[in-house]
Amino acid sequence: MAGETTIYTLRLGFDDKLKAVKVEVPKGEPRPWDADSELAVIGRDTPRIDSVPKVTGAAQYTHDVRLPGMLHAAVLRSPHPAAEIEHLDVSPALKQPGVRAAIDLVKVGDKVRFAGADVAAVAAKTRDEARAALASIVVRYRPLPFVVDLDEAIQPGSPKVHEKAVKDRRTEGDEPSEGGKARVEGNVRRNPSLSKGSSNKGLRQAKVRHEATYTTQVHTHSALETHSIVVRWDSPKAMTAWCSTQGIFSVRDELAGVFELKPADVKVFTEYMGGGFGAKFGASAPGSRLGWIAGELARKSKAPVSLLLDRHEEHVCTGNRPGSTQRVTLGATTSGELTAIHVVGHGSAGIGTGAGIGNNAFGIYTRCPNILVESRDVFCNTGPGTAFRAPGHPQGAFAIELAIDELALKLGKDPLELRIGHVEHPVRRAQLELGRERFRWAERRREADAKRSRGARYLTGVGVACSIWGDYGRKNAARVTVSVDRDGVVEVRNGVQDIGGGITTVLAMVAAEVFARPVPSIRVQVGNSELGPSVGSGGSQTTSSVAPAARNAAEAVKAELTELAAKLLGRGSTEGLVWGSDGVSEVGGRKRTIAFAELCKKIEGEAVVATASRPQTYNAGPMRHPSAPVYQIAGAHFIEAEVDTWTGVVRVPEVLAIHDVGRVHNPLTTRSQVNGGIALGISYALMEQRIVDRGSGRMLNPNLESYKIIGAAELPKLDIVFTELHTGANSTGAVGIGEPSTIPTAAAIACAVHHAIGRPVRSLPMTPDRVLAAIQGA
Repeated sequence: MAGETTIYTLRLGFDDKLKAVKVEVPKGEPRPWDADSELAVIGRDTPRIDSVPKVTGAAQYTHDVRLPGMLHAAVLRSPHPAAEIEHLDVSPALKQPGVRAAIDLVKVGDKVRFAGADVAAVAAKTRDEARAALASIVVRYRPLPFVVDLDEAIQPGSPKVHEKAVKDRRTEGDEPSEGGKARVEGNVRRNPSLSKGSSNKGLRQAKVRHEATYTTQVHTHSALETHSIVVRWDSPKAMTAWCSTQGIFSVRDELAGVFELKPADVKVFTEYMGGGFGAKFGASAPGSRLGWIAGELARKSKAPVSLLLDRHEEHVCTGNRPGSTQRVTLGATTSGELTAIHVVGHGSAGIGTGAGIGNNAFGIYTRCPNILVESRDVFCNTGPGTAFRAPGHPQGAFAIELAIDELALKLGKDPLELRIGHVEHPVRRAQLELGRERFRWAERRREADAKRSRGARYLTGVGVACSIWGDYGRKNAARVTVSVDRDGVVEVRNGVQDIGGGITTVLAMVAAEVFARPVPSIRVQVGNSELGPSVGSGGSQTTSSVAPAARNAAEAVKAELTELAAKLLGRGSTEGLVWGSDGVSEVGGRKRTIAFAELCKKIEGEAVVATASRPQTYNAGPMRHPSAPVYQIAGAHFIEAEVDTWTGVVRVPEVLAIHDVGRVHNPLTTRSQVNGGIALGISYALMEQRIVDRGSGRMLNPNLESYKIIGAAELPKLDIVFTELHTGANSTGAVGIGEPSTIPTAAAIACAVHHAIGRPVRSLPMTPDRVLAAIQGA
């Protein structure tokens, strides 16, 4: 590769553990920002540049789209968890007031496999008319045996959910994996295992064993903005769509595929988006063909069609975090050295796949020599699961972390010290050691033990848990265009969607850093498929994919402008020229300066423009991820829990969150990401739970009244610490934080409750009845 790469010596590492490392990058790639880079914009709290339209109501979401002649769609959904369609007639709906089109979504002889599955759809002048017309559609079902409980579905002889093999549905929200073949027996699908050493041998060597079963609930996404799409046909071979999506280009490609269009003839807009945690990829939801429904109704009616799901539909057919049952067996020596970790996980993603339990048990406590993690999907007649903010990991973290705490109690060891002794990742180890001091771990444990000894009504406990994720920034997936015109306007353009994480502001900051301009002066265009290819916002890959591409494009424009400055200053080369807030200046000699505005006026043509992407991640230090050749992201949460022993109510007064996010681009929005991840984790640990009636197969709480979600009153005091790690992995040093901040929260709360009451609560959510049962020894 001689001549095709450049080798830079960079200062990489974290805290006081910095060292010179030679990193080979593709030729033309700018020198990556490292610990020695002096940056004026990146790393400073910067308010969102789109905050004003959001708080004033000027921001337009998909629910706000109004087009001339637009119709509204509604979908008839199966009331049965399993049934065969014996008769279906949509023609009566066409006679109802306001109805312009009606379509069937299943055929006679087809089977529906969960309550909420698509059956038929209509488009009418108003939403009320569309919903009223559904009642006129004639359907006759033949109910079939069904199973909605994971444990029942595992049993031999239980109703079989699928007659044929089920294809994996993977999106950009899923964690990349090497895959493998899966075997199906009844409703159980065996997935590839993660293993090293021999867990059987390790358990035989163990002097102390811990074995227990841990269960987690099904957790629905409940984004503030429900799934929504508006489709307009611009010609028989071209369409425009507005969609609440995490992946503009996945919407474009799905619509192009189902309607046999060229991708270039499908335009997709997501200017603003009201939340997405993994369920909003593609034009459809995991359990409903929304894109095809809206597009086909629009084609039949020859009018734009808006399809906005209500809260009930959002709960039952748009995906969820799968539930799980995990049997964890740990072995250790009497001195506290783990000899084996063995986890057998059964998870149900309903009629879908992907109910894994993450990399927690396999990839965090790696000084254990023998590890085996087995995973099985269990099919049930419930709505399909999908990626949900770190798929599988919160479930896996809950089981392995609480099991380690229980083992530590048997060993008479401090659970934090047991963890530190089995962590090899240098950043994770440093985070645990920092948390020990900053959280006053030993002191709080003594205080909690004293309260329990006194028999106090309100008990407190402390818990700790770790996260693991990877730097999944993608090669050549995002192509960002940067331009500087003769009026001095700096513009950044890319088709990425901002789902609330703040990528719009980060793009402005990157350009402001490169050109030494104020952030508010940078114009950013996103949310439009015609602005250039980009990644979906899932898997914590957005910033690490798009920010380096933006810098690479900006540096190319800057290089051309620097050459122009050298020419205008009468210099033979660009050497000795530096950029500052005043413009481009000479370092030595006459120390002349050409102002930025004056420099731009001399641009030949309309503007200087460059488009760039980012290459493959070019460094995986300090520790590789166990499942992919990328850098492993580390994090840890320390949590205090308070338990009312009379009512069983658990509160979380305080959380210390320590996270590695590579180079922190915007601390303000990064903290917001961690805030959200912690809130989601607390809600998962203590409140949220899909309840399905075993007799009818229907969800009993598909709303936000009986499906409880955390509110402002339940939020704890947050202490967020970033371990800024200079990885040399890409030109800006960006990695993601969306997933890691969610993973350890519920697990750490469970460990804190265990410490407080002296007994484990092995099922999520830790509702008052379960806590009281644990206190009473049930």
